[in-house]
Amino acid sequence: MNTSEYPYHLQQNPNNVKKRIAKPTWSGTLSILISLVTAYTTISTDMSPSYMCSQVAVIVIMGIIISIFCDIQRGWKNLFRVDLICISALYFLTLVEFLFPQTGFDERLISAQAIKAIEVLLIGFGGLVIGRHFSFFKAAPPQWLNFGNIPDKTLFRILFISAFLAYFYILLSVDFNPVKLIMALLGPRFDVPWGRGRLGDWRVFLSELSLFSYVIPPLTGIIWNRRQFFPKWQILFAAIIFIFTLFYGFSGGTRNVMAAYLATFMGGYFLTLRKPNIVNIAIPIAIITYSMVFATRHMLGFREMGIINYLGTAAYATEKVQGTLAVDYNLYSLALLVEGFPSKHDFLGLELLIVFLTKPIPRVLWPGKPEGLSISIEEVVGADGWTVSATYVGEAYMMGGIIAVILVSLFLGFLANWWSRTAAFHTTGYGIVVNALGFFTAAISMRSLVVFTTSMLPIFGLAFIAKTFPSLLGAKSSQSQYMRR
Repeated sequence: MNTSEYPYHLQQNPNNVKKRIAKPTWSGTLSILISLVTAYTTISTDMSPSYMCSQVAVIVIMGIIISIFCDIQRGWKNLFRVDLICISALYFLTLVEFLFPQTGFDERLISAQAIKAIEVLLIGFGGLVIGRHFSFFKAAPPQWLNFGNIPDKTLFRILFISAFLAYFYILLSVDFNPVKLIMALLGPRFDVPWGRGRLGDWRVFLSELSLFSYVIPPLTGIIWNRRQFFPKWQILFAAIIFIFTLFYGFSGGTRNVMAAYLATFMGGYFLTLRKPNIVNIAIPIAIITYSMVFATRHMLGFREMGIINYLGTAAYATEKVQGTLAVDYNLYSLALLVEGFPSKHDFLGLELLIVFLTKPIPRVLWPGKPEGLSISIEEVVGADGWTVSATYVGEAYMMGGIIAVILVSLFLGFLANWWSRTAAFHTTGYGIVVNALGFFTAAISMRSLVVFTTSMLPIFGLAFIAKTFPSLLGAKSSQSQYMRR
C-alpha cells in the first residue's frame, strides 16, 4: 500500500492502521447465511403470510445477532461499519414489523406470493453479506477524500455553515419568522411553504441545500466526544441545532430521513469514541433504538394531518397506532413486483440506473431530464395518490429479476466494505464527518436506489469546500501535516 500521501504517524505505523480497519468476520457472515437458508427452508404454503414472515424475521435477526457477536471479538469499533447499517436498515424496512402481530397482512397476500417475496429478499440479504468481503480497491481513501490538513477546531465553523445552508431556504420561506416556522412544522408535511413542485424549478437549487442537514448529526456526535476542545456556548449551540434537526426530520413524517439522522449521529459519535464501554455504547444505542421505534409508530399517523391535529384529535391513542408496530409493508410491495415482472411487465433494464444517475441534475438545467420510470412501483401495486417503496431489492428486481438483485446487492456490499475500511485513515473530525455521511447514504439507499446519488451530495459538497476553500476551514499546508511527530 502506498502511504506517502497520508499523515506522518500513519506512515510510521502502518500496522496500527491495519488494526483500526473495521471489517466483517467470515464466521459472522456464515452465521447470517445459515440463518437465511434456514429461514427459507422452514417456510411453506401451509403457513399464513404473517406467520411465515414472523418466523423468517425471528430466524434472520438471530443470525444477525450471532454475526455481531462474532464481529465484536475484534473490538467494539469493529461494529461501526457501513455494511451493518445496510443490513440493519434492510431488516428494519422489511422484517422488523413482523416481530409484532401483523394479522392484517394476511388480507393482502396469499402464502405463495409471500414465499416469492421472501425468497427475493433473502437473496438480497445474502448478496449484501457476501459482497461486503470484496476488496478490489485499497482501503485508503483517494486524495479528494484526504482531509488530514483540516484541524478539529474548525468543526464548529462547519456546523454553523451547514446549518445556514440547510435551513436558509426554509427560513426565507417563512420570512425568518420562528413562530411561522414551528407552526409549519407542526402542520401537514405537504403544506409547508418551502415545499417544491413535482418537477421542481429554479428554487430547487436552494431547496436541495437542505441536504446539508445530514452533516449536522455526525458533527454533533464528534463535538460531544471532543467537547473539552470547544467553549460551552458552542456545545450548547450544537445541541440546539441537533435537536431542531431531529424535530425537523420527525415532523416531516418520513421515517427514512429520521433514520438517516440517527444513523449519521451514531457514525460520528461511535467513530470518535475514545474509550468504548458498556455505558457509553449501550445507553446511546438504547436511546436511539427507542427513538426510532417511537418515530416509526407515530410518524405514519400524523404526516398527512400534522402533529397539531394528531394530538388534538387524540389519533395517537387509536388501536391502529397503539396496536402494533408497522413500517411500510415493503414485503407486500415486493411480492407484487415479483408477481408483475416479467409476466405482466418487461424488466426495466438500465432505465432505473439512468434515472438515479441523473437524479441530482436540476431540471432547470436539463428540462428534458427523464421524469421517472416508464412503469412505476405505484402503478404495479395499484397505489393511487401515495408513494410506495419496495426497498432497493424491489427496484433491482424490476431491472432484471433475481440476477439483478444478486449483482446490485453484491455491489452495495462491496461499496459498504470499502467505505468502512477508509475510516481508519480519517484522523481529523472533518474526515470522520465525511465518512459518517456514508452511513446516511447506506441507510437511505436501502429504501430506494433512486436517492443513492442524491444522498452523496453532502459528501461531495464537503469535499468541494475543503479542496476549493481550504482557508475558510483554517486548513494547514499539506507539507506541514506530514512533519508532525
